[in-house]
Amino acid sequence: MMDKKGPYLIKELKSLASGTQLWGKYLIIDKIGRKTKDGREIIELKLGDQTGEIGVIVWDNCPISGKLEIGAVIGLLGDMGIYNNRVQITAKRIKVLDEDPQSYLQSPGISIDKLIQEFDRFLMSIQNPFFKEVLQRVFSLAMKESFFKAPAAKKIHHNYSGGLLEHTLTVAALCQQAALTYEDLNLDLLISGALLHDIGKVSEYEIKVSPQYTNEGRLLGHIILGTEILSAAIAEMKNEGILVPVELEWMLKHMLVSHHGALEFGSPVIPLFPEAFVLNMMDNMDAKMFVFKRKIEENDGEEELFTNYDNFFGQHFFTYRYKEFND
Repeated sequence: MMDKKGPYLIKELKSLASGTQLWGKYLIIDKIGRKTKDGREIIELKLGDQTGEIGVIVWDNCPISGKLEIGAVIGLLGDMGIYNNRVQITAKRIKVLDEDPQSYLQSPGISIDKLIQEFDRFLMSIQNPFFKEVLQRVFSLAMKESFFKAPAAKKIHHNYSGGLLEHTLTVAALCQQAALTYEDLNLDLLISGALLHDIGKVSEYEIKVSPQYTNEGRLLGHIILGTEILSAAIAEMKNEGILVPVELEWMLKHMLVSHHGALEFGSPVIPLFPEAFVLNMMDNMDAKMFVFKRKIEENDGEEELFTNYDNFFGQHFFTYRYKEFND
């Protein structure tokens, strides 16, 4: 139980005991209106700040000053509770505030400028002429502008502006480390695949207040969209008479279409050579590590050392972290 009375950040809210009254200022990320079985009007809000997100129920008897819209910043007085094994707030009073929402948006833990510098270092490290040319064509100035702002997912991991860049760089760094142990891996192929594997997400999502699917993203998905972007760059090279080694074209495209690892996870084929397999493992590792880190930070369980059961992931998360201190 925390001893302060507020205002609270989202990450602090999740440590409050059920029944605690709270207040704070938050951004409306999502809003859904519906009726209960007995005919009462309720609004379900998803609120957020730079530390996380949380769900809020607004009953029809809650006083509201101003219009509740996605992208608005509100002052909230509410009661903490648990519903369906999840932390949830029941709103008691809401006031819409005239504040800039930008300061409430989540972002990578490191500055975008530093991430961009790291991305450019990876691009410059590629020695193979074919991979180098493909990357230069795909990552045009216009593409970079979109890529650096894009999220990596709608909900699960790195779901904020800059998240795609952050995730891509971590995957590339993990692949680079794997190549130090498994020396037979082709580093240029591996890093090129890592940098390109989620390129379709620039078309799959758009950032408003939170990531939302585009129409083509919902219909096609980022694996198909990314393969189309890559294929267009290679077709352009062929039209200009640039030599394209067909085996390397196959392998680079395979890296993109197999990086989810299995048909049930969205890939039309499974990884069929070592670099594709490593990319799938490292992509999955970074996404899963993000989830574990977030769950430990949120620590929303009624038990001291475990989160509540997560229906999406089908498990509890153990939140204790051992730290050894040397004298």
